[in-house]
Amino acid sequence: MKPSYLADLLKRYLQDNTTEGETWTVDQWYEARDMPRPKALTPAEQAAAKARAWQRIQARTRPRPVVWQRPAVRWAAAAMLGAGLGLSWLNTAPQTGSGLAIPPTFVPAGQLTTTTEPSGWQVSTNSTRRALPLALADGSTVTLRPGSRLRYPAQFAASRERVVELRGEAFFDVFHESKRHFRVLTPQLETTVLGTSFWVRAVPGQAEATVEVRSGAVSVQPRLASPASPKAVVVRPNQQVVYSLAKPALQPVLVAEPVLLRPQPLHFDERPVAEVLASLQAGYGVPIRYDGAALAGCTVSLSFGAEDLFGKLDLLCKTLGTSYDRTNEAIIFRSLGCQSE
Repeated sequence: MKPSYLADLLKRYLQDNTTEGETWTVDQWYEARDMPRPKALTPAEQAAAKARAWQRIQARTRPRPVVWQRPAVRWAAAAMLGAGLGLSWLNTAPQTGSGLAIPPTFVPAGQLTTTTEPSGWQVSTNSTRRALPLALADGSTVTLRPGSRLRYPAQFAASRERVVELRGEAFFDVFHESKRHFRVLTPQLETTVLGTSFWVRAVPGQAEATVEVRSGAVSVQPRLASPASPKAVVVRPNQQVVYSLAKPALQPVLVAEPVLLRPQPLHFDERPVAEVLASLQAGYGVPIRYDGAALAGCTVSLSFGAEDLFGKLDLLCKTLGTSYDRTNEAIIFRSLGCQSE
């Protein structure tokens, strides 16, 4: 990667002007041991990037039971802490996101207002204009949007489910515990998980509540269930459900802009079309259905860039002379077979 391009990318990231693919790329640089060392940022930009990197380091190195004791994790945490103290080589650290992206803005500690109730529960309120991180006692983290409030126990009981109550909008990165579900309660919906990451949006005064999954899977059902209420549904990565009393149905649908969940090959040289579709499905977690017989023996040569999922599909279809449709939960790839030369 050319230093000039990297410096430009980091500058645009600091201005919240990067695509999902670019944000993911910076995230991978952050995870790597050997980082590029661009020097084209101004001192102010470097300071802002260092502050944001330190916020991410704090979130990523929070204590987690059992897993924290693994030597590899201890080594990685030490490496990240060392990076946080020096940071001469690291000029930014992003927060991944989608349509409900996690704002990567650094905010000094102490701006999240937290009170303790007589019951021992705590209430944290974000009265600032920026998203703020919150670490829970079980190792989970929550990013609270402005104007949002989270109510949660100071310590989760070892023999009970982990339950929190949200008013507003937040991103949850839940620490996995096989014997204790994690439940997020809003006035409209109840979301249950074991360990995953997802958005919940239940803004007071708005009729609709939304749950959007980034990784893993969650079960969503109406908070105040009745015999006429829809049953719980499972929402998977790059899917969301929208619920309101006016439209009480719960139907998982694809998000408008699916995000890349795991890296996949970008270049294909005379590879089977089915292999390309399988790569896209694995990368975005979105089911792609097609007629295997029609594509048997069909190959393609192409290279993807920073396009989103639908941009990649558009490029593939343009190359092959095919088309695709979107349904609520999947993509239907349509082809009449290989075209002869």
